Amino acid sequence: MRQFKFLPAFFTVLIATFGFAVVWKVRTYSVAQPRITSEREDSSSLNGAASSSARGFSPESGEGAAVPLSNDPRATAAQGVTTSRLSAAERDARYRELLNSPPSKSGVVKTPQSNASASNISAAAAPANKPSLFSRVVAPIVNAFSGGPAQHPTLPQQPPKNNNSNNSTGDTKPDPKDPNSDVTAPQLVDVQFVPNTIEDGQETLLAITATDDMSGVRTVSGNIVSPSGALQGFALQREGEGSNRFLSKILVPKDAASGVWHINYLNLTDNASNSVTLSWQQGTIPQTAAFTVTSSQSDTTPPTLKAVWLDRPSMKVGEKNSVFVQADDDKSGVNLVSGVFVSPSGFARVGFGCRNQDGTNTWTCDLTPPANADCGDWKLEQIQLNDKANNMTAIRSDNPIVAAVRLNITSDMCDNKPPVVQSITLDTTAVGVPGTVNITVIATDEGSGIASISGQFNYTGKVSPGTQPPRFFFSCRPAGDPAQNMFSGPIAIIDKSQARGIYRLGSLQVIDKANNVKLYSPNDPVIANVQFRVQ
Repeated sequence: MRQFKFLPAFFTVLIATFGFAVVWKVRTYSVAQPRITSEREDSSSLNGAASSSARGFSPESGEGAAVPLSNDPRATAAQGVTTSRLSAAERDARYRELLNSPPSKSGVVKTPQSNASASNISAAAAPANKPSLFSRVVAPIVNAFSGGPAQHPTLPQQPPKNNNSNNSTGDTKPDPKDPNSDVTAPQLVDVQFVPNTIEDGQETLLAITATDDMSGVRTVSGNIVSPSGALQGFALQREGEGSNRFLSKILVPKDAASGVWHINYLNLTDNASNSVTLSWQQGTIPQTAAFTVTSSQSDTTPPTLKAVWLDRPSMKVGEKNSVFVQADDDKSGVNLVSGVFVSPSGFARVGFGCRNQDGTNTWTCDLTPPANADCGDWKLEQIQLNDKANNMTAIRSDNPIVAAVRLNITSDMCDNKPPVVQSITLDTTAVGVPGTVNITVIATDEGSGIASISGQFNYTGKVSPGTQPPRFFFSCRPAGDPAQNMFSGPIAIIDKSQARGIYRLGSLQVIDKANNVKLYSPNDPVIANVQFRVQ
């Protein structure tokens, strides 16, 4: 118990400190009040003072002057005559208001700027939430110990938000469409086959309706697939001048597969080169794009390769040689045979087509390698077979019959390298509509010389969803002195609705006379920055 003997002395000091704090706080308010009241007296009117002094004090609310309420009219009149009494009463009322009001948020007492009544000033200073009696008693004590009420910096008033402001991102509208720039592909309206049920060997009429918002539809093309997977291409013609209807006759081969035939892919292109490719598998082609075929001898199987051999296993360029192919088909019969050889370097290819020998299953194919061809063993890359029902198959080098065929070729120059592009320039980087941009390509080839140069420019701006960007295709011819290795070609911008913006060189293909091919892509530095603007 000895350790608690200091407690009486501690509480005595605490009570003395508490009393001192109360007295000090009261004296502080008493000294500050005359200065505040003297500033108010000069601007307060007599009526305002009377109104202020007439207010009664309510202990429940803590509002009003600290004078008892009186029902005696004489006492009220006496208070309204004497100015010194009014000042004293007003000073007393202000003293009470300071005691009863919460600490000011800004810590600054504002001096009245007009002849407003004291009652209005008191009402404005009164807090929205009335403090309790306990809070009014304790607040001065706490402020005495803490050095006064907490001073909070006054935040600058923010202007109200204007929801109609032009800088509001929520109300931002997309840029309006340029009425002179076509960036939307044609729209498919309708597809019909008339009639939609036929027999093998008969025709059906394909009718497609398509519209375009600006430049107009230019081409409609695609292919049809049979139940066996056989493909048949088509290209439609406009029904008449100004019509949005395009027509084409579809001939179904004899002994074709029975079942439902439908459009597999459909491409629509407008005059500004915007295009869209629709797919049956993706559901962008309507179900009406189909017809039914009934066949007495339905052929659903492609031909079968039996054998391939060479008339001569080696040859020199300029000499004649032949490839022989044997193939069978179970029903309709073999209709087409073709193939491709690839050079030892892999840069060149030589294709060949075949003709049937007197109705047998043997096909003869003439082989003519280019001058200065790559020397060495050329490999048979593939054989393609089509039957009369359009069933097709491609047999590649993974088949042992194809893999076994080799042709040794010799030539004077043995050109095994593709051409090299040195530079590409445009005669202008900005063109109006209509207009022309001329492209100049400088390219070299170590062996046989350059045979052709071609490429395409692709539009880089925004297009409508589903639209393939417009493209410009071009080809170049030799220009100027042959020693300069210069080739040039025009890029014509004809349609007045051509999409405005930047067109960048997307690909460039260069082929030499030995069939070596070099394909440049946008990643190649030589074509990376070649572009022009249509304006």
